[in-house]
Amino acid sequence: MAISEGENCMARFYETSFQLDSESMNTSAWFCACVLLGFAAVVASAPKAAPVWSVSFVIDMRPQIAAKTFDPKKDAVGVRGGIEPLSWMKTTPALDAKGDGVYSVTVTFRKRPFGGQAVPYKYKVERTGHSDDGWEEGRNRLVALDAPAQTGRRVFDEPPPPIMPQRTGTFRAHPAFQSKFLEPRDVIVYLPPDYEKDLTRRYPVLYMHDGQNLFDAVHAGMEWQVDETAERLIRSGAIGPLIVVGVASADSDVRRDEYTPTYVEFKREDGVVLKGGGKADLYGRLLVEELKPFIDRTYRTRPEAAATSLGGSSFGGLVTLYLGLKYPQTFGGTLLAVSPSVWWDDRVILKAVAALPAKTGQRIWVDIGTAEGDDDVADTRRLRDALIAKGWKLGVDLAYVEAKGAAHDEIAWAERMEPMLRFVDGGAKPAPR
Repeated sequence: MAISEGENCMARFYETSFQLDSESMNTSAWFCACVLLGFAAVVASAPKAAPVWSVSFVIDMRPQIAAKTFDPKKDAVGVRGGIEPLSWMKTTPALDAKGDGVYSVTVTFRKRPFGGQAVPYKYKVERTGHSDDGWEEGRNRLVALDAPAQTGRRVFDEPPPPIMPQRTGTFRAHPAFQSKFLEPRDVIVYLPPDYEKDLTRRYPVLYMHDGQNLFDAVHAGMEWQVDETAERLIRSGAIGPLIVVGVASADSDVRRDEYTPTYVEFKREDGVVLKGGGKADLYGRLLVEELKPFIDRTYRTRPEAAATSLGGSSFGGLVTLYLGLKYPQTFGGTLLAVSPSVWWDDRVILKAVAALPAKTGQRIWVDIGTAEGDDDVADTRRLRDALIAKGWKLGVDLAYVEAKGAAHDEIAWAERMEPMLRFVDGGAKPAPR
């Protein structure tokens, strides 16, 4: 076997080091010693390998097998999540190596979730012809990446432990806000630093949908971290102070109905007929006729349209654009259409943009994560192009972002919260004197 010159040099160094006669301590030995020291220095200075976190998900399906709700001969089970290599779009399969009804899969994460959040995930049963069924009940489960290797074992569908709310800054809660148009909903208001000290100052307002997920992870297991990001940016002077009004949504079906502009009926691939939608106009009346007047009466806001913005994600991104363009005299500041559901009702929002009599004066933010699916990315590009065709200009009053590797969840939106708030602030004109 061939020996390299370096190996030969090291061998000669060790050999000469153990000889006591003076002749052995020659120039060659000293040269080799220098090589060794240099080699050690190179090893010490070499960049360390990037940290990884290994999680073994162990899924106990025995209760489901006993109840005959899971057939190991026909069904499969695995894990989905929002942090690579997990995906909400595709199941990472788990295997039953011992044939005892206990499945497992090990996943290696190379990136921690933004803002120190835990990895959100859910187990999902896969059945032929029923790709949309099989999710665990309730909110997302969480695993914190706090060790290089860990194992989490639990029964499928086991309820998650409660999450304690953790908020940063000053808040005011208005539970069960009443409406004559729709069901009551909770409203939570974030107030900027020094709101209680500078009693003469008035503030721009950002209204956001899905308010229960903006400031803590109690409901979704994830959060937008709007409060942490806003506090940091405001206190550092990176943006001006603003009020954020979080308008909570209801369960998924009611949320879909309230956040979509049209009623639809369509059949899924598995034959199930879905019906719903079309209450966005009523939701708009709640915001414009009831909630905004209440907020303006209760807080020191700047009520003018230019200081009033609207934002949301998914269906919330869709309804933001729909209602924002319908009420530019109310939401005349910035519209944040985050991961918008452009696909709804054969892309009806594109038709609404095309039907505008003229471009409005609002600034619009549109974004999408590349891990949300090729169709969603393509649809969001169509929305960008429709806005440009109507007169909005990229880099001026239109921001468009494709977030590489970003999923469709609150952690991904939290990571984009800082540039969104900066964009909102960039359109906020000084308060009138």
